[in-house]
Amino acid sequence: MRKLLLLFAATSLSLAAIHYPRKGLAAAGRSRQKYDEADEGEAFVVLVAGSNGWYNYRHQADVAHAYHTLRNHGIPEDNIITMMFDDVANNQLNPYKGKLFNRPHGKDLYKGLKIDYRGAAVTPENFLNVLKGNASGVDGGNGRVLETNENDRVFVYFTDHGSVGMISFPEGILTVKQLNDALIWLHKNKKYSQLVFYLEACESGSMFDSVLRADMDIYAITAANGHESSWGTFCENDMNLPCLGDLFSVNWMTDSDGEDLKSETLEFQYEMVKKETNLSHVMQFGDKDIAKETVALFQGDKEDREYTDDYELSASRSVNWPSRDVELNHLTLLLKQENDVMAANKLEYKIRKIKETRRAIKKSVHMIVEKFFEGESEDLISRVLTQTRPVLDLRCHHMTVNIFKKYCIDFNRYEYAMKYVKVLNNMCLHRRAEEILLALPDICLDVNIEEEVADALQQY
Repeated sequence: MRKLLLLFAATSLSLAAIHYPRKGLAAAGRSRQKYDEADEGEAFVVLVAGSNGWYNYRHQADVAHAYHTLRNHGIPEDNIITMMFDDVANNQLNPYKGKLFNRPHGKDLYKGLKIDYRGAAVTPENFLNVLKGNASGVDGGNGRVLETNENDRVFVYFTDHGSVGMISFPEGILTVKQLNDALIWLHKNKKYSQLVFYLEACESGSMFDSVLRADMDIYAITAANGHESSWGTFCENDMNLPCLGDLFSVNWMTDSDGEDLKSETLEFQYEMVKKETNLSHVMQFGDKDIAKETVALFQGDKEDREYTDDYELSASRSVNWPSRDVELNHLTLLLKQENDVMAANKLEYKIRKIKETRRAIKKSVHMIVEKFFEGESEDLISRVLTQTRPVLDLRCHHMTVNIFKKYCIDFNRYEYAMKYVKVLNNMCLHRRAEEILLALPDICLDVNIEEEVADALQQY
């Protein structure tokens, strides 16, 4: 059977209730649609964890969980393509070597996980070529790509860091223009009958808002709207691990794990997950008629008999952190628990470095905007620095983000800088792309985050 599943596993303190009914998140009163076993075509899935590093533990755990959820519902491993850096399970900081958990004391999700693209092969270029079925274009990995036609359904799940009109990879970024161009190409070349995209990232709604057309047979659900953070979950656990999962991701997989997906619609799953993900606004975009289809058509039609974890029937309270604050909050938590003076000093140094880096990034972005808009009103400069708007000029946004990454601040090295991509988008609302591209390289000659942070740390 040709079913292909592609998974990509890419701050304040808050408590939120997460419900874990034994049979998923659903309760009485669901909207059901009859599952049509005679439906033509097959299901293909791509799973992507787009990050790396110990403190991004949750992204790879999310993808590992998604892989098993789909396998348990009957998607063959040959129909799943998984992209994951794979530097967490066997990380030297992992007290549970060779294991991954998506909730406290849950099942080991690394066991049985099949990874097609790992390490340096987890790139935006490979992701797009996998979607397009371009085997000659992929570099590294095992070379597997989607082989779909106009009768097939595609499910894409991507979890990572993001920003306004951008999601990241361990090396490289993917802009809303690149993703939208790829989706248009897939539609034009009849690579699917219907495509469903679940996206977990900060400002993830901006990847589809005002961009994804409703006539392309694509339905997208995002963890957040276009101007807010997504949230890590199970962040203060008793396993001495960073956040184990992401709130939106854990919620949709919890629902899928315990449900008969042949009788649950995508619309019902969206409404349930939207309700449970109460720290951000889960959004839907594109062709909402697809939401009337059953989840089984995209995630598998087999009853999950491998589902053995006992979920509590009552609400469970979990510590949740904004995604960009996970590392800082985890280090702060470790510092509170540390009794050894030397170890505490090392943690304090790491925390200071993170805070100084954030300060330097903010200062540099303000300097860049003030120089670029020199002579303009303070009101205009303030709006450019603070407003969050949809991406309307995809070309300008794409070019500006990439030139900023090359000459100003590298998003892959300084993840926190992604918070300010909204500023670059705002620049495109007031100036032409060519003006920005000509000015930024010279303006950014004065930007040196590493040197500024080093100078600040010497003062301690």
